[in-house]
This record gives sequence, C-alpha cells and structure tokens, in this order.
Amino acid sequence: MADQIEHIIPPWEVEAYVEGLKISNFENIGTKSWLIFHKKLVLLNQQNVFEITELREESVTEWFISLKKIPILVYEAIQIDIWKHKVFPILIDLNGEPKNTFMLYSVFYHEVIAVSLLENILFHCEGAQTVEEFVIDLIDYAVQRVTMLLDGKTVDIHKKYEIKDSESCLEEITEKRKTLEFDIGMRCISILHYLIEILDTLPLCAISHMLAVHDIPYLFAHLIETQPWKKQNENGDVMMYEMNWKKINDIRKINKREGQVWFGLRQLLLNPKCSPYYEITEHRLSQFSQLQKHLHRDVLDQITLLIELKRWLSYLNISPAMPSSKPTCPIRVEVIPQIKSTILEKYHKMWKKLAKHQSKYLFTTDADYIKDAAQTLNQVYDLEKLNRIEIKYCLLCQEPSKKRCSRCKEVWYCSRECQVKDWENHKNICDTISKKRNSDSS
Repeated sequence: MADQIEHIIPPWEVEAYVEGLKISNFENIGTKSWLIFHKKLVLLNQQNVFEITELREESVTEWFISLKKIPILVYEAIQIDIWKHKVFPILIDLNGEPKNTFMLYSVFYHEVIAVSLLENILFHCEGAQTVEEFVIDLIDYAVQRVTMLLDGKTVDIHKKYEIKDSESCLEEITEKRKTLEFDIGMRCISILHYLIEILDTLPLCAISHMLAVHDIPYLFAHLIETQPWKKQNENGDVMMYEMNWKKINDIRKINKREGQVWFGLRQLLLNPKCSPYYEITEHRLSQFSQLQKHLHRDVLDQITLLIELKRWLSYLNISPAMPSSKPTCPIRVEVIPQIKSTILEKYHKMWKKLAKHQSKYLFTTDADYIKDAAQTLNQVYDLEKLNRIEIKYCLLCQEPSKKRCSRCKEVWYCSRECQVKDWENHKNICDTISKKRNSDSS
C-alpha cells in the first residue's frame, strides 16, 4: 500500500483559504501576488479532489457554497480564456521563443484549476444554484469549450508562428495547452450536465439561453456522433478519457461523459418546461434521427431511462409534423453575459500594453525571480503528493484502485484477486523495476 496523507490543507485553514479568495487582477497575471493566489486555488482544488476520492466530508465544496465564492471560479476561467486569445499571441510576438515553460504553464493551468473546482462543486445542486446571476456567463463559457471538442480548434498557434525546433519551449507549451484545453472541454460537459439537471430551479433566461441561443440538444447530439472521449491508440486498442486516456477492456461500457450527454439530452428534449423554447425543425429532426442507431441494447441496459427518449425519437420520425409545429413561446427576458463583456470593454485597445507589462514576469530571465516563483509553487507541483491524490486504475480490470504492488510500487490493483490473476504477466516487469530501483539507491 502507498503511504496515506491526511490532508493537503489542514481542515482549520480551508475556511480561511476560501474566505480570502478574491477575483484576481487581470493586469497582475504572472506577478508574485498572482502566483500566490494561483497557489491557493491549486491547493484548494487538490484538497477538494482528495476529499472526494477518499470519500471524506467535502469541506472545500461546503465553504465555496456557504461563502458564495463560486462566481470567482467562473470569473477566473473566463479571464484566463480571454488572456490566451488577446494577450498570449502578443507576448509571443514581442518576446519570441520563451526560455522556459514554467511561468506560461502556470497561467494555462490556472484555467484548468478553476474549471476542475467548478465541476466538483456543481455536482451538488446547492453549488449550481449559487452561481446566481453569472449562470449565463457560465453557460456561454462551457458551450464554447465543448464546441471546441467538435471543431478541433484547440490551439491555432502553429499556423501563426513558425516553430523550427520540435523540442522548443514554444512547441512544448503548445502541446501542453492542447492537453489542458481538451481536459477543460471534457469537464465542461459535466458542468452543462449539472446545470441541466437543476433546470427547473434556474431562472427562465438560463433555459432560453441553453435552447434558443446555444441549441445545446443539437450540440449534444453531435457529441454522441463524434464521441471525442474515445479514440484508438497506435496498437488499435480502444482508449477512453477519464482525466487521462486509459485503455478499456469492455468497449460496450458507457463512458462517464457519454452518460452525462445522454442524460442531458433526455432532460432537455423531454422536459415540458423546455418545449416552449425549442422548436423541432426539419434540420434538428434530421440530426436527432441519427441518435436512434446509438440507442441499442447495450446502452439501454446501462441507462434504462433512455428507453423513454428512444420512444420519443421514434415518435418524431413517425409524426414529424406535430412536434415540429411552432410552439407558443413565452416572452423572453434575455440577460446579457457580464464577465466577458466587462473585461473586453475595460481593456479594449490595451492588450499590447498589458503584454509588455506581463513580459517582465512571464518572460523574465531573472534567475532570482524564477527561483522565487518556483519556490512559491513548489508545494502545489509536488509530484509525490499529486501521485497520491490522483485516481489510479487496476491494471487488470481498469476499476478505480487504492492498492499498488508493494514491491515495485508502479502498478495498481483494485483487489488481491486481480493482483494474483495478473502476477504471471507482471512478475518479470516487477523484478526488473525492483532491481533497477535497488541498484540506483545503492
């Protein structure tokens, strides 16, 4: 067994950490004060993940909800997304090839942390309800990130900047950014699902925004068709994405994201409260008809609630005229998203000035500043600690596991039974790793 940790942040400090959170200053991204804020947010996320995986009381979630700090996470995610598109390209133009990836990675990772906390907190309906007036901003952001999973427009930096060296820092940060943005898109599927689940408690403008503005049912239908959470590796093995790519043995098993998309579709299409805002046009009917081939026995056996959706889709094909008749739509009171428009308006025509200011920190060659920044973040990027809180999967059956080989400490098993079954395959590798570790330490 791996050594156990009691906590990332002492329980008596969690409340203070959350209570002290304030929206970061856009102009200060990369400065020491911003890095300290980033560190606190990362530690809170690690504590949150630790509490969830260890089935402990979710103190981080409770304090974010009770202190009404969730809007800060929405603001931080949107703010970094704007920075990536408005400031980062100018930083590259002004400074060229970065000397290291450490500082820039911290900024990109900041968005992942905000979204990760949002995903875990919004799992609880009380959390989703405290987003309050920023729910429209969150819907806009999440839909944008999920849409990027479909069109593949994760990072366009290769088209604009010529990268001559495949091992350059710019190439490295681009690849890291692609990985982070894919992860954000997957997490945003969960966020949209959680909001849809409490649709009846959200303001009517949120329902209208999901259906009339963004057409989330159509978006979700495309996700079912493309299945971005699944791929094949170079050996032809089927891989599923669960915070990272992992090989699966049973390809019939529904992925978590796929299940969330199906539940979201069912809720949006069958909820009577949604029908006044959503007309089934011929174009939509054509897309929804494609879903029926995916609702086969393997899927229906795992999610029996989808039988009702399958019947509804069959009815659409038989009698398209009635469902596609234009619904009587109530008067809509549209709420304008606040966060993105406020930031864009405040810094309009100031992007180059901001980039010049932030270059002093993000592209610094000052060894003392870099060393100081590294020391600030050393605690949050502790690989041993991250290894302990990351969810592990059984080498044999791919189920979540908490036990690992006591000899080589490299592979994990969900039970003694799986370890015994796999011993014939594992013992040679185990011997090699153990001997190498012993020789390195001697």
